[in-house]
Amino acid sequence: MRIKLILVLCLSAFLFLSACKGDNANANANKVATPTPIVKTSETVATDTATVKKIEDALKAKGFTDVKVDGSTKPITIRGTVAKGKLAEVVQVAQEAAGTPVKNEVTEK
Repeated sequence: MRIKLILVLCLSAFLFLSACKGDNANANANKVATPTPIVKTSETVATDTATVKKIEDALKAKGFTDVKVDGSTKPITIRGTVAKGKLAEVVQVAQEAAGTPVKNEVTEK
């Protein structure tokens, strides 16, 4: 008699726990994941005015007046137009004046 009672209690506990486990699995399946918002910072690149001035002066001394220097980007960017065949010279002059590589967005006419 005791064995039957223990067997019935074990079987009912098993069925009860398996039924509860199924409900939790369905509850988790219906949840929608919400993405965590990403906070954007207001980081800005400090303009290196001394280097920009040095590059502009070197370019003007070589006769490249249609080239603008943007110091608000990292690395410093040069933009504008030059005569055909002078692109390499503009980049070389800008890099020598800056002492570091510059981003080239100059086009040839």
